Amino acid sequence: MEIGCRAVWRRCAGHWRTCMAAVLSPAKVTRGVMCVRAPPLLSPAPWMRRRLCMSAQSRLCWSCQCEIRTEELFCPSCRSLQPPDLTRDYFYLLNCDRSFDVNVQELQKKYRDLQRSLHPDYFSQKPQACSTTWQEFERDISDQQSSLVNKAYKTLLSPLSRGIYLLGLHGITFTEGTEEGIDAPFLFEILEVNEQLNEATTDAEIEEIGNDVQEKCQMLTENVKEAFQKGDLEGAKKFLTTMKYYTNILEQVKKKILP
Repeated sequence: MEIGCRAVWRRCAGHWRTCMAAVLSPAKVTRGVMCVRAPPLLSPAPWMRRRLCMSAQSRLCWSCQCEIRTEELFCPSCRSLQPPDLTRDYFYLLNCDRSFDVNVQELQKKYRDLQRSLHPDYFSQKPQACSTTWQEFERDISDQQSSLVNKAYKTLLSPLSRGIYLLGLHGITFTEGTEEGIDAPFLFEILEVNEQLNEATTDAEIEEIGNDVQEKCQMLTENVKEAFQKGDLEGAKKFLTTMKYYTNILEQVKKKILP
């Protein structure tokens, strides 16, 4: 955890160096907390002297230096947007339980609320007492946060990517290009469905294949959900591997219907 925190603030310090056109001094670690101090410029103003410190539970606001909790996006004191905390997982970022069973409507609402608060236009119109340099720096932070939120949302929205991501949090990964745990009869079934799709010439035929595959994906989603609830991670991985094949067919169906 502490190593990840240090990496985040080293990156933040790099952005700061660009904004301020100064070279940061080497990192100093005191009692497990990393601190980075910028040397004074030729004519330093008080707001130019900033320390970036972070521990597992708290950090200092880059703008006003108030101590804030690591999970806070905005400083309660000055309302400045804080850099992303890359040590947090996507569930935490979108304020969801770390579970495969996600309420999609609530997920969409939380995503929209976050994106509204992170929109770059808000920071371009935000008044600043110091200079446009800090506006540019905060807009850069908003871009990073928005990109991270987008990636988290897309990952958690799809049952397949959500399940794969959740397994990854438990240390279980997928190997691309392998048929691990897939038997020959199932592979023959997939080949047959692909042939039927290639030979389909009307939208009705294509939609029929798509509906059949969609039903199988829904059944597999329930199987994955039950496996996670039972703590059967290997079972969840097997169902997700099967789901990947059907999901690929659905993508082909969409391409044929909407060329």
